[in-house]
Amino acid sequence: MIFDVGGEKINVMIGENILNSFDKGKKYFIIYQNSLSNELDKVSSNLMDYDIYEAPDGEKAKDVDVALDIIKKMVEKGYTRRDAIISLGGGTISDLSGFVASIYMRGIDLINIPTTLLSMVDASIGGKNGVNFRGIKNVIGTFYQPHMIINDILFLKTLSKEEILNGMGEVIKYSIIMDKDLYNYIVNNKEEILNLNKDNLIFVIESSIKDKMKIVVNDVKETNGLRAVLNFGHTIGHAIESGSEFKIKHGFAISYGMACETQIGINEGIINEDIYYAIKNVLSLYKIEVKLNDIDINKALESIEKDKKRLNNKKIMIPLPISLGEFKIFTMDLDVIKKGFLKCLN
Repeated sequence: MIFDVGGEKINVMIGENILNSFDKGKKYFIIYQNSLSNELDKVSSNLMDYDIYEAPDGEKAKDVDVALDIIKKMVEKGYTRRDAIISLGGGTISDLSGFVASIYMRGIDLINIPTTLLSMVDASIGGKNGVNFRGIKNVIGTFYQPHMIINDILFLKTLSKEEILNGMGEVIKYSIIMDKDLYNYIVNNKEEILNLNKDNLIFVIESSIKDKMKIVVNDVKETNGLRAVLNFGHTIGHAIESGSEFKIKHGFAISYGMACETQIGINEGIINEDIYYAIKNVLSLYKIEVKLNDIDINKALESIEKDKKRLNNKKIMIPLPISLGEFKIFTMDLDVIKKGFLKCLN
């Protein structure tokens, strides 16, 4: 699939054994994490000239100091704008790599090779990149599109069921907010999807990418508000992540966020309660549950206060489904969100 995003052509590939699509004339700087050593071998065996950088595990990879260390190494190795960065991993690595690619010599080619379902359907596409600063998630970031995205579903065969469900949280988001056909598909094909059937996975990944790119191409840098729809469930979801010090995975957190934000909308009388049951139905079907025992409530509320979608200190943009597959963006008081969140916890 080829997408035109703000004049930039993005080649998105989905399939099995497709890690052979590289320009042999370039030098590649691969950014990965230690847990992906086997995946690294699969990629590097297709390259002529490359260097590797092992980023810290988990959210620690997204520290601004890590980004600066990568730039230092690339300068020492003599990388130029004719070369490329390969992001190999999940969302933390694509966020980090995309940020570095966007600022290194004012922009160097970026190839995303996502290794998790979550990254394939969300983090690797759209061009949003960010690093954390003093514990604040994504407070430093850029918009920068990858030149190519290679989704090789063989990587998914090594994932735990929990990690597959983590990715399904974002797939469910697309289905609820803008794709009724995808909703029906994931409800009717649960076993095949969780058993990692090739054709079912390709359908889910391709549908999710097309859904996200419909929004991205019409709001590349979040200038007209449309892209806010992709943040359904994320205000509460990010609060859950922050409150748990990121122990709760992103897909699980935003799944809880979708249910909670929808319940707030119902309580405010702005959406119908039928959509809440559609959300609960699919989350229950896939057994996507969140244990909130260790949530630091104050940290979670602080996250809501600092949410980047806020319009001022008192209001925030919240996308909500008005029916299955259709959405509307509402403006709510921050106090309403915070009180609604506390009510969801009880």
